[in-house]
Amino acid sequence: MDFKQLRYFLAVVDEGTISSAARRIPIAQPALTRQLHMLEEDLGFQLFHRTHQGIILTAAGTSFYKNTQVLLEDFETIKQQAKNIANGQYGSLRIGITPIHHWIPNITRLLNKFRKQHPDVELFIEPRLSGSQIEAIHNNRQDIGIMFLHPETQPELRSQCLYKDHMVLVTSKNSSLAQNPPTCLADLNNEDFIWFKRDSTPSSYDKLHQSFKESGFIPNIVQECSDNTTMRSLVSAGMGCTLLPALTMTDAPKNLVSYRIPDLTLELPLMLVWHPLYLNSTNKCSTCGF
Repeated sequence: MDFKQLRYFLAVVDEGTISSAARRIPIAQPALTRQLHMLEEDLGFQLFHRTHQGIILTAAGTSFYKNTQVLLEDFETIKQQAKNIANGQYGSLRIGITPIHHWIPNITRLLNKFRKQHPDVELFIEPRLSGSQIEAIHNNRQDIGIMFLHPETQPELRSQCLYKDHMVLVTSKNSSLAQNPPTCLADLNNEDFIWFKRDSTPSSYDKLHQSFKESGFIPNIVQECSDNTTMRSLVSAGMGCTLLPALTMTDAPKNLVSYRIPDLTLELPLMLVWHPLYLNSTNKCSTCGF
């Protein structure tokens, strides 16, 4: 017994005669009759009473017909689901996004596009700092990350640049720096400096400190924080100054101002990141839609 014979059986019942079913399939009538006999032999019971007017299902045939319909429908569903999974169009996708980037137009457009193209995929979006995202991707607890990352620092990961940001000096409107903005990083040497912990964004932390060293800037760090929002709050409270991605100033408190410092030219690439072991890079576009 195979699915072909089951489909032949359903066609005969639906058409009411073997001849009509043979024309619909299409298949030669003797061949169809032979397939039905083989099915009955395999099952071990009779499916039809054959009459001059057509076929009449036996009691066993009636039960078998109903269950066969369910079986073939389930089989088509299972087959389609497997096909969707192979094409990255089914299941779930775990996405981490650094907290300040949820509402960037580039990101929201990507998520909306993905939702329209892959409505059967359930999205799990979790705010995470870059450092914890990298750890989660390595441990297969996250499929894709949207984070600040310099690719050369994580050569085992695959990435694609979505957006490039730059750093700005952030200080309160009432500070001396607001009255006399610095012309270079070294001008900040005597200022109280609010900074982020290295484990928040390791690659950016190391790159920035290398830029500081090259520019003769030794930050006087008076407070370390885990996220940009806390850093802004402390600067707003007058505890010092800091350097933040320019994007973070979009919704900053009104008593904060920002300045571009000429010798701080390091770009912050916002990357789409995944691990090739857990998310096949050859199927990246069809899987994540990005």
